[in-house]
Amino acid sequence: MFRILIIILFLQIHNVVIAGVKQSNASDSLSAADSVKIYRLSIESNLENARVYFDTTFAGFTPLENYEVKEGQYEIKIFNPKSLKDWEGENEIIDIYVDRDTTLDVSFRYFYYFNTTPFDAEVFGGDSLLGSTPLRLFRENTLTGTLLFKKKNYKDYLYDIKDYDFETGANIVLQSKGKESINDVVYKDRITQFKTKRSLVTIGALLAASITTGYFAINYKSKANEEYAKYLITGNQATLDNSKNNDTYFVISLVLMQAAIGGLIYFLFFDK
Repeated sequence: MFRILIIILFLQIHNVVIAGVKQSNASDSLSAADSVKIYRLSIESNLENARVYFDTTFAGFTPLENYEVKEGQYEIKIFNPKSLKDWEGENEIIDIYVDRDTTLDVSFRYFYYFNTTPFDAEVFGGDSLLGSTPLRLFRENTLTGTLLFKKKNYKDYLYDIKDYDFETGANIVLQSKGKESINDVVYKDRITQFKTKRSLVTIGALLAASITTGYFAINYKSKANEEYAKYLITGNQATLDNSKNNDTYFVISLVLMQAAIGGLIYFLFFDK
């Protein structure tokens, strides 16, 4: 009987101890749960719809607001939505320990891809050479205006940036100049670009004729004025006749001078 009482007492003590241990474990679990802190993380970027990953977990697209995470170390990856599918070099990777509500501001550079057929064409933006095709450009701001593509023996190509597609880039086919490429040759032994040579003898003769007839025209007109002035004073008919004759010679000289000047212009500036 005494042994039975001892066994019952032992079992009661054992149950009390087990219950205390369980209560202690439950209390520790509640304490641990209370110690886990949740923070809110927001991510903004200059480009919308950038994909955001926390380690390997997809969190959403920018702008990402009040995304809840536990306190701890994270690797945040933000993928540029404007990159070409086969060019993902402009992405942001941020290592951060989150221990408070945080807002991140990510600025992407704009990526442009230009290619031409044939390749190795020079690309100019305004007066600046941007490079040769295939050309990859990163810019803090979007490009505006037009770009000029130049390649020897091919026609220049003006490209309007408004037509640019960030998904595919720009692929431009240049047109050959064909026979026009001959015009690119400069002949050093020619002073001008005329198709025929200038006749220096003819040009010289016409120049001399222009000067001579101009001199005679001025001289005859001066004499005609003098004779007419004498006629007004004396009333002599002979002086009036001389004035008229000199006026006639003046007109003839003037016509010859104009003809000589016309011939000079023709032989100087026009191809035959």
